[in-house]
Amino acid sequence: MKKSKILFPQINKFTFIYKNIIIFGLFFLINFVIYHFGNNTIFAKIPQSSAFFTPPPTPIVKNKIAPILSTQNYIIIDLATNNILLGNKINDRIYPASTTKLATALTALNLYPLDEIITTIPYTEGKVMELTEGEKVTVRTLVSALLVYSANDAAFNLANHYETGTEGFVKQMNNLIKKYILNNTNFTNFDGIHNENHYSTIYDLSQLARLALTNPFIVETVKQKEINLSNLSGEIKYSLISTNELLGVVPEVEGLKTGWTPEASGCFIGAININGHKLTTVVAQSTDRFTDTKKLIDWAKENVTWNNK
Repeated sequence: MKKSKILFPQINKFTFIYKNIIIFGLFFLINFVIYHFGNNTIFAKIPQSSAFFTPPPTPIVKNKIAPILSTQNYIIIDLATNNILLGNKINDRIYPASTTKLATALTALNLYPLDEIITTIPYTEGKVMELTEGEKVTVRTLVSALLVYSANDAAFNLANHYETGTEGFVKQMNNLIKKYILNNTNFTNFDGIHNENHYSTIYDLSQLARLALTNPFIVETVKQKEINLSNLSGEIKYSLISTNELLGVVPEVEGLKTGWTPEASGCFIGAININGHKLTTVVAQSTDRFTDTKKLIDWAKENVTWNNK
């Protein structure tokens, strides 16, 4: 009887050696990378701090009795959690006046680079910084004047610079609020001049402010009590004082935007910092918007604590 042979495939010794060299090399490389770079920032796509995984502190309100204000339209929200700490008539329709310019600024910053140059056209309706014909200014300059001084001509030139003009720019403003589901707001213009179809709510304005405060340029600009601007040639200079009368007076106030028309009465959106906790206040239809805001801040200091779990 013939013995059966067990056949093994022939292995080329050079192939065998080559494969083993590759395997060994990969093993060495992986271990080298892990050992030398395992804690390096190139791998740190997610921050290593445990704070990254920690939810924001929860605000706790001990007393919901509101202070006496000159308006019934007000809200305070905790910026980190978006919790409403205090509010009244937050979904009633109001006229936003120049708080509109927060949406104007956000739209402009979405459409144009900060250093894009705009050739100005005079515009005289409402409060203006008196831009003249043909000045060369940057988007940065116009947005700064818009936020600090509430300059309507800055708003106009930002809107007019859009490829389809002011009408197209206002459509972009409305697209912005639709994107963030602010369904009770509609804009008909870029500066807040009164129009029956130009409206918002206290709640929507608080959410617009919350969005604006994610933009570092806006955050830094609205803190300025006074700014000095110029056109590109430096021949025309503008020294502009903030319309926010609480800056430098109430230490917790870090911006944000004022508004007033006869129909809207006084409006103010406040960026508030209480011991590192960020709040947003909004008052509208107020006859004393800054005093009302100060009372809301005092109420929050007295009645709100934060659970740091």
